[in-house]
Amino acid sequence: ASAGTWSEAFSSGTGDYEVTVENAVASVTVTPTVAHSGAKVTVNGASVTSGSSSEAISLSVGATTTITVDVTAEDGIATKTYTLKVTREKSKDATLSNLTTSAGTWSEAFSSGTGDYEVTVENAVASLSVTPTVTHSNARVTVNGTPVTSGSASEAITLVVGAKTPISVVVTAEDGSTKTYTIQVTRAKSSDATLSNLTTSAGTWNKAFASETGDYELTVENAVASVTVTPTVAHSGAKVTVNGA
Repeated sequence: ASAGTWSEAFSSGTGDYEVTVENAVASVTVTPTVAHSGAKVTVNGASVTSGSSSEAISLSVGATTTITVDVTAEDGIATKTYTLKVTREKSKDATLSNLTTSAGTWSEAFSSGTGDYEVTVENAVASLSVTPTVTHSNARVTVNGTPVTSGSASEAITLVVGAKTPISVVVTAEDGSTKTYTIQVTRAKSSDATLSNLTTSAGTWNKAFASETGDYELTVENAVASVTVTPTVAHSGAKVTVNGA
């Protein structure tokens, strides 16, 4: 056969053989050579010249294809049949050809052979999706345990502020073998140290409050012996003090 591993070496007296080919082998040819020049030979019923290859024979993935080689002696009476059972393996490819996220900066460029990555996103990014693309069309993929169509985005994954959110992408090959890619996504803490509003319990301000303006003057009547200040932070995670308290 033009490809494959035989279960045993060929012997004229042995009729049955098993041949295993890799998943990438979609077809094989068979080259029979008769012991006597007057004999005739067929492969799957089609005549073949001794020492020449047959036509290509298609192989089904994960299945066994039987190939029959019939030899007829010069006398036209004596015959012998050789049978090849060719098994085409299922794909073992459990890799991704590409992996992207809807946001963030990757620690390194994606590579099929590399399993672990770190991605950093800005504080404003509350969630992201992952798009995995399998290398072999018959492989399957999940993101955090949920099946995803190759080349399509996963559901949105919520990110925790200031912490790493692990995302697991598992690829299952046609033969059942698996490979896991892990993305650790860090959502940055907010750098917003502004106020969205600032008021006092009394007094007239020299200008309207604006988040980016830091200095103000306040005038109160003589009867006002004290004031309270009410600051409102722009970001919920910020903290605020008034005169250090």
